[in-house]
Amino acid sequence: MEYLMTYGWAILIIAVVLGALYQLGVFNSNGLSLSSSCLASAGFLCQNPTLNTSGSLAVKFGQIGLGTITVTNLACTTNVTAPTSTQSANAVLGSGQTSVLAFSCPLSSNAIGTPFKGYIWITYNTQTQSGIVDRIAVVTSKISTGGSSAAALGGSAGNGIINTYVYCVGGQMGGGSRTNLVYYAPVSAGGIGTWVSTNNYPISLSDAACATSGGYLYCVGGYDGTNGRNVVYYAPLLNPGVGTWTSTNVYPTTIYLTTCSISGGYIYCSAGYTGAAVVNSVYYAPVSSGGVGSWSSTTAYPISLYGESCTIGSGTIYCAAGNTGASVTNAYYASVSSGGVGAWSTTTSYPISLYQEKCTNSGGYIYCGTGLTGAGAVQSAFYYSPISGSGIGAWSTTNSYPLALGSSTCTISGGYEFCVGGDTGSPVSNTYYASISSAGIGTWASTNSYPVTIKYASCQVG
Repeated sequence: MEYLMTYGWAILIIAVVLGALYQLGVFNSNGLSLSSSCLASAGFLCQNPTLNTSGSLAVKFGQIGLGTITVTNLACTTNVTAPTSTQSANAVLGSGQTSVLAFSCPLSSNAIGTPFKGYIWITYNTQTQSGIVDRIAVVTSKISTGGSSAAALGGSAGNGIINTYVYCVGGQMGGGSRTNLVYYAPVSAGGIGTWVSTNNYPISLSDAACATSGGYLYCVGGYDGTNGRNVVYYAPLLNPGVGTWTSTNVYPTTIYLTTCSISGGYIYCSAGYTGAAVVNSVYYAPVSSGGVGSWSSTTAYPISLYGESCTIGSGTIYCAAGNTGASVTNAYYASVSSGGVGAWSTTTSYPISLYQEKCTNSGGYIYCGTGLTGAGAVQSAFYYSPISGSGIGAWSTTNSYPLALGSSTCTISGGYEFCVGGDTGSPVSNTYYASISSAGIGTWASTNSYPVTIKYASCQVG
């Protein structure tokens, strides 16, 4: 009797475990099998690897213990050597949060059932460090679908990060009125999804300079229709939506038509218009979940101007064009760190003189386009160039924007450029997107229009 009871309990436990595995689909030949696994490094979560015939490997990814991180690049290799090329990404994950990531993996065959073993990598930033490269998991899987691997895990189709959102703040609507409206929408390889309203900005204004970092959106200055403002607000990104806006340390001067970027836990804002004068002042401050810290002055921009566009990549800030009283082609670059902005150096001039163009960067390239000439003529041309710690390389033309306009706003996510609104002579609601690569910008396609006609808004992916 004792023998039967002892082994009876053991058999019962085994039956329960087998039942649970069956419910999880382990024995289902149409789903994941015992041959599929994702063994994550300490501090990371990797589950449900799903591979399609195009080499897109989707996994449920998470992390714990790193605070809030921003994933900037993804890679998949078949050996333990660090990758030489990566996919661009942009996702913010707090400790304990998860998201679906889609890695592009090299395949020996595209046939259903072909096994794959490899390593997945991410590059990410924390509040204090940037450009951290980690091999996060060893993956064993097999090709199981010809469709979207991400969709199988509840994500949307596309490369890089799944379920990322663009957030747009304020702006000037038709008729000249400023607005405090804030909208967000999902972005993917399929374009911009449905726009949804979220918590309004505390005041109505245009020309604020906004940037995202660590799961928060920070906005600096702006124009209320009468005066330049020195207000600074921040809010958590709820993915989706924006949480409650909170005021934080004001900017040292009233400012609009400036540009602000975040890197390594610091925000850097360059030049602009105070409402009374064009300036070359540059300020920076730490950013965190507690807001923006004390602002400090740093190396002034080489010339006083407004309407330039700046972007930060790999510890270097790159700025192009602008208006000094007339539009210019000047371009400069400098290092950025917790100590501020280093010495500015001249680099390859922008191909045409203009201002209010939009510049973004990804994968070692800068992409700039649209804008206004000194005579006020709107432009549709886009240019791109390789960037490095030595500055901006030779500019090349690429696919022009579908509309000639100025005062639009553009942002990059998952290997795509997304642009919203702008001014063709009056504000528009048009939005477009296109792929980006070392070969330039692909064909532009229209996507869901912004809910209102808008210019001078600030849109950021987070």
